[in-house]
Amino acid sequence: MKRLILALPLALAIVAPPALAAFIFRVGDTVYVDGKRYSWEEWKKIRDNPELREPQPAAAAPVAGPRAAACTTAIYYDEFPSEDERFQCSADLGMLTRGQIMEKGWKVDFVEKVPPPSDQQAQSPRGMPLFKYKLVISR
Repeated sequence: MKRLILALPLALAIVAPPALAAFIFRVGDTVYVDGKRYSWEEWKKIRDNPELREPQPAAAAPVAGPRAAACTTAIYYDEFPSEDERFQCSADLGMLTRGQIMEKGWKVDFVEKVPPPSDQQAQSPRGMPLFKYKLVISR
């Protein structure tokens, strides 16, 4: 009897069709399914005929090369650098602007303010503290 109780869930797991989960939200005649908008009639057709559903995109292929790097400004700033300022990046990425970093598929995980050494000027002419900015990026 105990074996039957243990074997029943295993048998059901093998025989049962794969489960698909979707987030479905209906407002009036509009149905939102996993972020896509359908009319109620379109959704009924798709729901009743699973072959009409669009295939889910495959996971992106792993990117070759480094998965993390650090990019640092060459000089000290009293505020975060502008969009066109270049950062010196590790992992053989070279000098890149923030826009170029994003275009290459990197995302900024952390921004660190690095103070100057004690023998260098610590304030800008405006009286604000100076920092180098270091971006920690990853894919």
